[in-house]
Amino acid sequence: MIWMFILNIPTGVLADRIGRKISIALGGLSLAASCILYVLIPGFYPFLVAEFLAALGTSFVIGASSALVYEFLKQNNRESESKHILGRSSAISSLGTVIAAPIGSVVAANFGIKAPMLLSAIPLLIASFIILTVHETRIQEKISRPNLLDSIKKGVGFLLKNKNLQYLVFNDILVWIGAYFLVWLYQPMLIKVGLAIVYFGLIRSAFSLAGMIATFNIHLTEKLFRSEKMFINATALIVSASLILVAVLPSVVAVIIAIILIGGFASARTSYLNTTMNELIPTEQRATVLSTTSTVNMLIFAIANPIVGFIADHSLRLAFVGVGLLPLAAFFLLRYSPSLKNKTVLIGESTLLS
Repeated sequence: MIWMFILNIPTGVLADRIGRKISIALGGLSLAASCILYVLIPGFYPFLVAEFLAALGTSFVIGASSALVYEFLKQNNRESESKHILGRSSAISSLGTVIAAPIGSVVAANFGIKAPMLLSAIPLLIASFIILTVHETRIQEKISRPNLLDSIKKGVGFLLKNKNLQYLVFNDILVWIGAYFLVWLYQPMLIKVGLAIVYFGLIRSAFSLAGMIATFNIHLTEKLFRSEKMFINATALIVSASLILVAVLPSVVAVIIAIILIGGFASARTSYLNTTMNELIPTEQRATVLSTTSTVNMLIFAIANPIVGFIADHSLRLAFVGVGLLPLAAFFLLRYSPSLKNKTVLIGESTLLS
């Protein structure tokens, strides 16, 4: 987490300078190397190196992936399809988890817990070479390049000056943090209520499957709520209610309900808001600014992790209540934001809510 916090912005700047597909390829290679190192060279210091490589690889991919997709749409005059296409992209990513989670459980049960980690290097290596075949227009060659430090200053400065972007970032993270901690807390809760560990992989797959279904056709998901404003409001309340349900009625059924609802609606909400963030950011700074927003997320998670972990060690139910209250903050932030005086959040020439 600390390494990702340090590396996110520099790797975002690098992606804007050398190209987003090269950044993604470097990320895949770094992640594959970390998987191999975890398994083949035991020891504390090799483990630290592997952790660094994993953080470096993730940082190379964060920001660059959605920036590459959005840039392709913009260059082909298909920006109006951005929410739909980025939703599909998120759905396909979730599909990978749906397939891999149960396979990983079977592989670990039969060949040991190191085997899934080693096998994970294979798709990462394949993806690293596939991404290099994607055509990318080198926008960054057509513009003047500031030095690295100036690029970082401009990326961070853009986030600090853009109130609407700040609003989107914090609104998103306050809800997504509930989904994040659900993934970590549902297992000890299920152990506590007596469910066999063999079923955990299937339940984790249900989380990703719900996300895949909700994001694959995100416009249809949005239409369930009749408007963008209702979609953003209601999904925050759904995430909050689901987490508090697990706290009040701890059971396998409550956990499964939370997994499906949060996996679906929190994933769709994040995909939707991330697309809106892309619409706010200039082309030449897109990966840098997105990496900056990711750094903010990492900082919040770094602060929240030990706090929630400490609470969970004393009371799982209290931990669920605590993270369940955070989406309510997003709900009230949205309702009472100064940008919503006219029931509209203005974003340049576009709008988030109507």
